[in-house]
Amino acid sequence: MKLVDLLLQHIQQAGARQIFGIPGDFVLPLFLAIEQSGKIPLYYLSHEPSAIFAADGAARISNKPSVTVLTYGAGALNAVNAVAQAYMEQVPLIIIAGFPSVQELKRELVIHHQARHVDSQRDIYKEITCAQVRLDDVNTAAAELSRAIHCCLKESRPILIEMPRDAANWVLPAIDVERSNSTPCKALIHSDLQHQQLLSVAAEEIKRRLVQAKKPVLLCGIGVRRFGIGALVEQLSSQLNIPMMTTLLGRACVDQLHPMYAGVFIDSKDQSQYELIRDADLIIQLGVIQSDSNFAAHQALFPIEKSILVQQGELRMAGFAFHDLTIRDLLSILLSTDLPSFSVQAAKQNRLKSRRTRPANNFNSANAVAVVDEILSQHSSIVPVVSDIGDCLFASLHLRSSTLLAPSFYASMGYAVPAALGVQAATGLRPLVLVGDGAFQMTGLELGHCTRYGFAPIILLFNNSSWQMIKAFSPDLSSTCLQGWDYSVIAKGMGGESHQVRNFDELEQAMTMALQQPTKFTLIELILPVDSRSERLQAFANGFLAAQKKALPTIW
Repeated sequence: MKLVDLLLQHIQQAGARQIFGIPGDFVLPLFLAIEQSGKIPLYYLSHEPSAIFAADGAARISNKPSVTVLTYGAGALNAVNAVAQAYMEQVPLIIIAGFPSVQELKRELVIHHQARHVDSQRDIYKEITCAQVRLDDVNTAAAELSRAIHCCLKESRPILIEMPRDAANWVLPAIDVERSNSTPCKALIHSDLQHQQLLSVAAEEIKRRLVQAKKPVLLCGIGVRRFGIGALVEQLSSQLNIPMMTTLLGRACVDQLHPMYAGVFIDSKDQSQYELIRDADLIIQLGVIQSDSNFAAHQALFPIEKSILVQQGELRMAGFAFHDLTIRDLLSILLSTDLPSFSVQAAKQNRLKSRRTRPANNFNSANAVAVVDEILSQHSSIVPVVSDIGDCLFASLHLRSSTLLAPSFYASMGYAVPAALGVQAATGLRPLVLVGDGAFQMTGLELGHCTRYGFAPIILLFNNSSWQMIKAFSPDLSSTCLQGWDYSVIAKGMGGESHQVRNFDELEQAMTMALQQPTKFTLIELILPVDSRSERLQAFANGFLAAQKKALPTIW
């Protein structure tokens, strides 16, 4: 078996159905082999971060790994920021990077695209991937490949596979293929008996704390979606009869029409959610990233004494810490335990079922998204939503979509447009993109690839001629102006349709036309007042800055 065939076999067995990338000299043989195999569609974009964002979108929407192929050094290192985001937001990516051949290394010359050392690429990726392997030995390649992909699936994080330029067509010895099923990750693995004992002890301790509690709540993070435990969480919420909320990053990880769903907790502006957290005497956090963007302004609400922190491979509470426990196994045994049921007030959350009143004026991002949500609610087709960061992220709270993707923790600008290409590649569905003018300037030109692939996303471009997310945190900064771009002309130049809208009637007309045009992408540019930003964004920034100020040492 050729190495490339084994690679594609492992990728498909892991659940990946697309490959994204950019051709470069060290991976040209691999690109050619992938194309000639015809086993997995290969999509190429214009810039390495966009290739990662596209794979990231495909992985998030399918909840399965996606693959990116990049050249050595110049390609893989250009993608570092996007990979770091995937690592921190627990997105399973298989990154295949080129590497020099043995013959090139023997010349003892500095290789083009090389950074400080020939191994610098791998060393840098050690910080942002959960496994790194180099397939440079025919006798160990299969086992190394198996180990890395196992880690990707287990931890739901990116891995790095380095492949020498000439390795794609290597023929592997038969014994190596047999060894490819050997296990994997270099981690402490308990025996089955020890594992079950730990699960039982952990479940009993959680039960003890639930028995002592009066007002427990569930707070769900992105780990709930990544590890496919949404149904278990909903079952736990129903069995205990306690409300469940999500973080912004974890939004849509549980059914938003569930009777115990209580909405998204971001800050004190979410009054009912804030009160539930404030008044709770036990907060069970499931798959929640303990980040400043989640908790900095409200850290006092989450003391360890009233918190149970459940992550993949880790459970922490006051006086206890458990490791190597999967979140699914823990919930399963917890649900089989005789748990108490609480007589707490049902979750205050039925707004998702109600129709909205269209605002008569005040054409801003939040109201515009609410109008779009009403339009989409009249259509039976599923519309995945991909949001960039900034004002559009907070505006997305006005959407009732159950398939919203947004990098709301690491928050790398420019995510949404290329991620939408990945979403349509993975699902065949037309995504709705929410993006500000600042983020669009970074990666918006990737829309030019839509025609080749037959993709037709609908892009809502919020144009307030400025970086308002930045200005919210630094109001006196003058270098936030983005005036002078005609995005509608740019969109038409890339083969799409475009509309400029300045009020709700024009927005409705543009959305109607976009929905009736399934073969081209449509960019709808919302012309907003210069320097406009939502109250929600400003409130978030104010809370974050206040917490940051408290954390800084006093300077005398």
